[in-house]
Amino acid sequence: MTIAQGRPPIHSIDATMAAAGGLFLLADFRTQGPGRDAYTPHRHDFVELAWLRAGSGGHVIDFQEHTAEPGDLFIVGAGQLHHWVRGDVETDGALVLFRTELLLGRGGPGDWTPLSGKWHPDPTSAARIEGLLAQLEMEQQQRAPGHELAIRSLLTALLVLCRRFVAPGVANEGLAAQFEQFVRQSHGSLRTVAECARELSVTPGHLSEVVSAATGRPPGEILREAVLHEAQRLLARSDFSCAQIARELGFDDASYFSRFFRREAGVTPSRFRDLHRSHDSAA
Repeated sequence: MTIAQGRPPIHSIDATMAAAGGLFLLADFRTQGPGRDAYTPHRHDFVELAWLRAGSGGHVIDFQEHTAEPGDLFIVGAGQLHHWVRGDVETDGALVLFRTELLLGRGGPGDWTPLSGKWHPDPTSAARIEGLLAQLEMEQQQRAPGHELAIRSLLTALLVLCRRFVAPGVANEGLAAQFEQFVRQSHGSLRTVAECARELSVTPGHLSEVVSAATGRPPGEILREAVLHEAQRLLARSDFSCAQIARELGFDDASYFSRFFRREAGVTPSRFRDLHRSHDSAA
């Protein structure tokens, strides 16, 4: 296995193919999808929805592996590390790629971002997904006047449908959504709840109350998880030393980082790196 020199690559939407000012792309997985990059750990600066119509294999999102089969819908948030695992049958389906800026402004739902994960919808919902994808494809191809607003509206309907099943009952709007966006944009850098509250112009107590009510988790836990995931990515996919990773993530020293990692992950950073390099070499 070849270990990258730094962070895993971050891909952007192909502006030559995209619609809605380069913020949206509906692509065919087999002919216009990620190609060979699909099987190498990478991340995007956009949200990806992958709707599988055929094939088999797996999909690893932030070190959690899911089986992949027809009828599955995967949601990968901006900045998440992911890759596909080859199966006996080549994967095919549709990719919906968008930047969250598309959801802002007139006709958009505001700062709304779906949770990552896997969903296998019921037949009725699957039919609705296919219908929305067909309309999105038509708007992308024809690019008639007002197509950006039409794409935004259709995408909003698709995302609302997804959220009802991926995270039923979770109100991920307003301040909670702003907090989650701030965490993603921090790329795993160490932050306190107080620092986040100051950036969002609210008190730490109010931020904790709103985020806990919306997500079922205190903001401190979400922040620690983000740091842990970025540390895992760097340990598994870079040749940075523990001291370099500690500095990259904002820790005062490597020993503090090592204690944090062992407490959160249950193993030392060096042990985690050895395990994942051994696994990748064997694969």
